[in-house]
Amino acid sequence: MSSGQPLLHRDVETAAMREALSRVRAGGPSVLLIQGSRGMGKTTLLNAALAARGEVGALLLMARGHPTERDHPFGVVRQLFEPLMTAGRAPPSGGSAVVGPDLGGGLDRGHPVTPDLLHGLYRATRSFTGDRPLIIAVDDVHHTDPQSSQWCSYIARRLDGLPIAMVLTTAGAGADSGGPDDLVRDLAALPYTRLLRPAPLCAQCAARLMESVLGGGRETGEEIGEDVAAACHRLTQGNPLLLRELAGRLGRSGVRPVSGELPRVLEIGALALTETALGWLSGSGSGVDAAGVDLLRSLAIVAPEDGMEVASMIAGHGQDTARAAGETLRRAGLVTGTPPDRFAHPRIQQAVLAGMDPGERDRLHRRTAALLYRLGAPLRRSARHLMSAGPTGDPLTVTVLREAAGEAAARHSWQDATGYLHRALAESDDQDTVLEVTAELGAVEKHRDLPACLRHLRTAYGRVRTAPHALMSLAPFADILVTANSAEAAEVFAGAAESAAAAPQFGGADLLLVFAAQALLWGRSAGRLGLRRLGRSLGALVSPAAREFLSVLALATGARGRSLPRTLAQTRRCLDGQGPVPAAAVLPLVWGDRLDEASYWAERLVSETQEAGSGTGLALALLTRAEVRYQLGSLEAGLADAEAAVASARECQAEGFHVAAAACAARVLVEFGDLEAAESALKSVAPYGDWHPLISGQALDVLGRLRLAQGRPRDGLLTLLECGRRLTAAGITNPACVPWGTNSILAYVLSGERSAARIVAERELELARAWGAPTVVARALSAGSLAHEGRVRLDMLHEAVALLGSRGARLEHARALLRLGIAQRQAGDDGKAHETLALALRLAADCGAARLAALADKHRAATAPARVATLTPGQDDHVLTVGERRVTDLVLRGMSNLEVATTLSISKRTVDTHLARIYRKLGIHTRAELAVILTGLSDDDPPAAEPVPTGPHEYL
Repeated sequence: MSSGQPLLHRDVETAAMREALSRVRAGGPSVLLIQGSRGMGKTTLLNAALAARGEVGALLLMARGHPTERDHPFGVVRQLFEPLMTAGRAPPSGGSAVVGPDLGGGLDRGHPVTPDLLHGLYRATRSFTGDRPLIIAVDDVHHTDPQSSQWCSYIARRLDGLPIAMVLTTAGAGADSGGPDDLVRDLAALPYTRLLRPAPLCAQCAARLMESVLGGGRETGEEIGEDVAAACHRLTQGNPLLLRELAGRLGRSGVRPVSGELPRVLEIGALALTETALGWLSGSGSGVDAAGVDLLRSLAIVAPEDGMEVASMIAGHGQDTARAAGETLRRAGLVTGTPPDRFAHPRIQQAVLAGMDPGERDRLHRRTAALLYRLGAPLRRSARHLMSAGPTGDPLTVTVLREAAGEAAARHSWQDATGYLHRALAESDDQDTVLEVTAELGAVEKHRDLPACLRHLRTAYGRVRTAPHALMSLAPFADILVTANSAEAAEVFAGAAESAAAAPQFGGADLLLVFAAQALLWGRSAGRLGLRRLGRSLGALVSPAAREFLSVLALATGARGRSLPRTLAQTRRCLDGQGPVPAAAVLPLVWGDRLDEASYWAERLVSETQEAGSGTGLALALLTRAEVRYQLGSLEAGLADAEAAVASARECQAEGFHVAAAACAARVLVEFGDLEAAESALKSVAPYGDWHPLISGQALDVLGRLRLAQGRPRDGLLTLLECGRRLTAAGITNPACVPWGTNSILAYVLSGERSAARIVAERELELARAWGAPTVVARALSAGSLAHEGRVRLDMLHEAVALLGSRGARLEHARALLRLGIAQRQAGDDGKAHETLALALRLAADCGAARLAALADKHRAATAPARVATLTPGQDDHVLTVGERRVTDLVLRGMSNLEVATTLSISKRTVDTHLARIYRKLGIHTRAELAVILTGLSDDDPPAAEPVPTGPHEYL
């Protein structure tokens, strides 16, 4: 039995059809009712049964129902009998009154369905069985007109003793078939009826079906991959028609059914499923199917965040209709779940959206956005739909997008907030609204895209200049993140401060403080307007604007080096624990030698900016912590912060912070002795630009120090003098801010201008003592000693070391000790020099300052005793093991125990154990003694120590 198409997974159905034909051949009746959903192969089974009618010599009456012909009375009956009448074959007897040449006698449109009419048709049908069996086949009987459906039921109940087989196909249970559901129930109750429900194909049969369509298989070529076959089976739910359509499209598109092409296969399959199923639903003429199409499109709009409930409201259908339509979509394999509320495959949603009219798609997105907004759903969901639709200029759209941007900004989702506000700008032509949205956009973009923020600032300021009442729109831009990177922004805020002071009705004291703080940051006179307006009441204010102004005031006061107590008082007043840490408040603590406090607040600042997700803010916070860590001598940690700040500044295009971060990194690299890397870091940025003078000053200072380390003292001196000129012009005279003055002392000495070095040394010491921070004074004394000789030099260095003893500035302390040790050695006091240089070596090594450590080690070795009495030459080979020797080699390079452990890939505890054993074997207690012993044991008969050169370059 064959229909020309493979009958896979249909053994039960094939046997039932053979049995039905055998009964007809034997003169008995049979009714085969093939019931199933679309594409399940009902028509294929029907054709298979009809193909075998030649075995019984049966006459065939064939018809097919169609949804567009449901209103045609006896339409299916006409299809059954007209071919015979056209061929001139009248029934052998009876029934001619009904079945005439044109079937017109009793089947007129307005003729009622009477018992006589039905009986006449029955007699006509029976008369065809006089000489052979009869097969009546009706495909899609659920689409028949009511009269034909009534006739089918009538005649089926009267087949006893007649060689007639009825083969009918109908939709699955629950389909919107109306009257034919009654027909199915009537037929199913008959004793000679066999109800067949074709099941979905199994995975193996699905693969065979696809291979037959593609022309593949074991005999002809490439088989379908198992994973591809399984995926296609899941996608189509084993529906033969869908599998055949999918395979056909694969063949036409040239996509091979192999694992490597699985994503493309699924894409084609989802499209095939969607288009085929939508074709079924759209062409069925069923109200439920039409509702299913509407529901599917609405679901494609709202999914995956929302399901059928929202989709039904968007489609405008009630719960009952939506429930029935959802079941229809589930049977079609388009949706899944119980109840069905999501797409069976993500690509089905994409295919539905792609097939929709763009205008209809936009309308549904806007309708969904409005509905979700009214339902109180999260604003991001409404905003998503508005972003998917085209602009309409609707005020509600602007409102929703602005509120969604505020919600996104509160979550620190800056990219989402920026997108919403960009779209809001495109939706409105109202100038006031545009200005407000521009201000909101600036408040967002300063965290992720600084150039864009500055462009919006220019736009807003242009509007404010012609409409002073809009002054408030500049407030979101007034932030150190913006102003520190742009002199143009400082000028804008200086003008805004003057406008706010002249017209307090447009913003009040807080708005004036906001603008005055940014003007003051650049030393503009407008910055003093805040103090003039608030007077003595400033100290009592606790508003965020007041704290921000106080932090900038402390920074400005400290930069001028005028009063350390006042600077610290202003700083601590704004660090009251209320609200975020002002970014400008940490540096005054560093300049004031309060490194422990600065470290605490820097950690807080980094933590807060990381939580806030501000790229620009994080760059500034990391820069601040890098400065604190450098001053504390934590060079590795400081370098890590500087490099992270470079990455953050690049991402948000904050050029000023990028320059500062590169300078911080280069400064540490100079201390490491990696001059090539330091040069590379500084070459990646330009020291001059539109950013704050402190940033340019720091970059030039580090560049000058690098030139000195490279042996180019003249270039270094010129760079440092340019640094000083720029800082002085900006009013930044405190040597605690940028140590260009102390570095220029060494530059003058290296250039042979010792008298000029003394002049600078006296000036730097005077400025440092006027400021009063011990570390700054010690730095001036240490550097100034290079311009002097003899007792004066030693006294200055002793005072510097004493000042640094308990301040926490380990790197500066190590540098001062190194200079003191060299001075003591030059004075002939090798014993004290050795002890001092050993301390310098230990401090420099703990800081990770390899260059200082190497210098200290070289000078310390020159002052060490030639032999250790407790050991004989060559004994070290027997005293220390190979592993212990590796540890000592790294320790003498200035590495900490943790760094040694990392280098050797062992634990720190193992390094500690090795050193304890080494100290015990050699009878020593310190690293300095270890260096002396190993130096003494390095040769069997070491030569006398040669003089170590001590030129000015040794004091870096």
